[in-house]
Amino acid sequence: MSKTYYGKDCEGYSYGGGEKNENISQKAGLLGKWLWFLFWLIIPSALASAMTNENIVQLFPALYWPGQILNTLCSVAYAVILLKISSENKHYLTSGICCLISVISSTILAFISTQAWTLIISLPAAVISLIGEYHEYVAHSEIIYEIDEEQSKKWTSLWKWFIITFCAMFASIIVILLSPFLGLAVLLISLIGVLVVSILKLVYLYRTAKLFREYL
Repeated sequence: MSKTYYGKDCEGYSYGGGEKNENISQKAGLLGKWLWFLFWLIIPSALASAMTNENIVQLFPALYWPGQILNTLCSVAYAVILLKISSENKHYLTSGICCLISVISSTILAFISTQAWTLIISLPAAVISLIGEYHEYVAHSEIIYEIDEEQSKKWTSLWKWFIITFCAMFASIIVILLSPFLGLAVLLISLIGVLVVSILKLVYLYRTAKLFREYL
């Protein structure tokens, strides 16, 4: 009797119903737990970003260093978790390494006051952060493919929107030099786009973690 196959993962391997569930169950113990931690880490990370925001720091200067410390701790924890689950997808390894480099760069920038060095460090750091974000989105997309193909496609789509908003923010700097009003309008739209992408990432991460936790 021939064996019936129902699904196919991102690597091209096919699975029957029982084999597929067994494969997912083996991953669920690790991914269900640590993706859930990643989801909850985003909340204190958002708080840390608010505490180190220039406008808030001007009103409450005492929040800056506690915010920096909290941001560093959250970023390190995020990177460590990505490295821990890299056994399930190689893209998590690259993302975790990039995240650690970003943490080091951010820590150095916190102690630098000269604009020249800030520019020299921040530009490569932004590129590394972008690479890390890409590999994280790809990893999320690939690991969830077996369970929910639609959610996998949403992760891929979200990465495209992330790039669009990133490019829009960069373009707004150039446009401001030509037309301040138009440049500020582009910047405002791109900031709204960044906020939407951040919220969607939080939602997608919750859904991804929840889907794996259902197999525990």
